[in-house]
Formats: sequence, structure tokens, C-alpha cells
Amino acid sequence: MNNLNTTIDKVAMSEFDMHYYQLGDNEKQWCHDEMVNNPKWLDPFWKQPGYESETDKLCKELGIFNYKAGKPGELIINK
Repeated sequence: MNNLNTTIDKVAMSEFDMHYYQLGDNEKQWCHDEMVNNPKWLDPFWKQPGYESETDKLCKELGIFNYKAGKPGELIINK
């Protein structure tokens, strides 16, 4: 199965209107070069200052402020 939500797939869709796995070797190499050299792909929106994920927004709305503070698998309950 091909992951269609990767940066390199977004480059392929933006430049070729095709998913990365559908491209030939030359186009794949072009996408790779574009991804590692173009600031558009090096600094995506989710790495920008002030970006808040949907999970962060939902947890803030629900009053869950320390959901990232626990160990994996640990249940954190606000008191």
C-alpha cells in the first residue's frame, strides 16, 4: 500500500498531478530533489510558529491541557 499523505507525494501531486508511486524514475528523482531543496517543502505549514493541530485545538476546547505530558499508554486525567 502506498502512503498518499507524505511530503513527497504532495510534491508529486503539485507538480505532476499524479501520486508519487505512479511516477517514473526520472520524475521521482525530480520530486526528491524538489522536496529537499525547495523551502516550500522544507518548511511546511505545520512547522510554522503558532501552528496548532486539530488535536491541540480539540484538547484545548475540552480543557485537556497536559495530554502530551504522560508516558505512552498512561492515562492522564485532569483533576
